[in-house]
Amino acid sequence: MTLSPEQAIHFGPYRIYPGQRLVMEADQPLRLGRRAMDILLMLLEHAGQVVSKQHLIARVWPKSVVEDINLRVHMAALRKALGDGQAGQRYIVTVAQRGYSFVAPFSLESIEQRPQNDANEPGGHNLPVRRTRMIGRQALVDSLLAQLSQQRFITLVGPGGIGKTTVALRVAEQLIGRYRDGIRLVDLAPINDPLMIGAHLATALGLRLHDDDPMNGLFTCLRERQMLLVIDNCEHLIDAIALLSESILRAAPQVHILATSRESLRAEGECVQRLESLDCPPPIAVLDRAQALTFSALQLFVERAMASHDSFELSETDLPLAIEICRRLDGIPLAIELAAAQVGNLGLSGLLSQLQDSFRLLAQGCQTTLARHQTLRATLDWSFELLNACEQTCLRRLGIFRGGFTLESAAA
Repeated sequence: MTLSPEQAIHFGPYRIYPGQRLVMEADQPLRLGRRAMDILLMLLEHAGQVVSKQHLIARVWPKSVVEDINLRVHMAALRKALGDGQAGQRYIVTVAQRGYSFVAPFSLESIEQRPQNDANEPGGHNLPVRRTRMIGRQALVDSLLAQLSQQRFITLVGPGGIGKTTVALRVAEQLIGRYRDGIRLVDLAPINDPLMIGAHLATALGLRLHDDDPMNGLFTCLRERQMLLVIDNCEHLIDAIALLSESILRAAPQVHILATSRESLRAEGECVQRLESLDCPPPIAVLDRAQALTFSALQLFVERAMASHDSFELSETDLPLAIEICRRLDGIPLAIELAAAQVGNLGLSGLLSQLQDSFRLLAQGCQTTLARHQTLRATLDWSFELLNACEQTCLRRLGIFRGGFTLESAAA
């Protein structure tokens, strides 16, 4: 079956819009990573047939050599996002020794039949429901709220797993009702073609653009709107998003933009806010439990450990182990959450002893997160793939250095 951008695919509670690489569950967009979206689209193209693992890997990772585990991680994320296997629903089956098959009944419908949702009503939003408490970022959120009253364009910048999306969504939540025309989240993770950005943004805004110049139609629709755009995961489309943001700010004087990226967009009018790691107790400090829990990295570790292992309790005896774990992980929220999920299996001493092999240790995370955030390796793989061939070669060569290096030693 050839997937047409003029048609939507309907199965279960979902509608898939291939042209926009968008999945809608009832009236809300379903967040899928780029790889999971690629897998879903390929399975839909061959619905009812078995697609081999080799063909899926060749389609989803055309320029990389990857292992089967990469495919399994993203397939698990896709199934979890779709609720596959829950309440008797089955969309994707594994065919032993062969591959995967999409087996659910589906129908095709004209793109014009797409329903409008409440997020497109004046003052509405399409923000996801928050499932966990944000820790250690409230001062930053308060600062950003103040900045957005003065600055129309802010980019949150930091490495993968540092918490950019968490902070952006928390800021947006606190601004619900403050913008006449609402707040729209635009997640760019599923998009890899700059030419699709306009259509993806229009879909998030509930717009149908039929003009010969769709971008001009987009700017016209935004011109009189007073709203906040949260543009998430810009790092792989920096040049295109920089130009788009500048154009939106010129065309729509009441639109504000809050973006997230692993590097700044270097766009006119952009205000860059860099995210730092969570606070860890200093190495020389002698702290009791109450004092140590004033540090956000330890707060996050303890809360997530209790969530994954309900009998976990941080004792004064175990306190130094927990503190050292947070230090070893440099206060990076994603790394701390992945480590905390292993406490029930390894205990604190076992966890600390295995941190020297952090990739193997932190190889399983929450299946409901984006696939590239389910493991530290996936996070670094995503970052590595954003580099061009020359940059990748340079990084591999710099890998001979342990710790830091000088410019002179790198050039030698």
